[in-house]
Amino acid sequence: MALDLKVSVKRQIDKLQKELAAATARVATLRDEIKRHEVIYDMLDGGRPKAGRRGQGAGGPKAATQRRGPRGAMIDWNAVFDTLPGEFTLDTIGANKTAGEKPRAYLRQVVVRWSKEGRIKRTGRGMYQKT
Repeated sequence: MALDLKVSVKRQIDKLQKELAAATARVATLRDEIKRHEVIYDMLDGGRPKAGRRGQGAGGPKAATQRRGPRGAMIDWNAVFDTLPGEFTLDTIGANKTAGEKPRAYLRQVVVRWSKEGRIKRTGRGMYQKT
């Protein structure tokens, strides 16, 4: 008798696990539908759909050089570059009011980007020069 009860309980556990898996899949499907409808709603409300990656989508070439700051404001890195002297360091960039809000590691990424674009060259350890 105990063996039959054990088998019965095991069957019930398996049945409940299958139901849970089906319900979880249904919830995931509903979440996807909600996201899709929210995008459509935003488009109908006059908004634009969000681009897949940062710096892409509508906005022209200047959109790729602007990034959002910690408070959501756009940082115009071209304007920051224009304010720099002929030779500068990361500390010089960090002294800029808007660029100073960014972490030092991010400023290094900006310097690497400028270097790849040919706008600056490295003159020494931590020293850069406009070209």
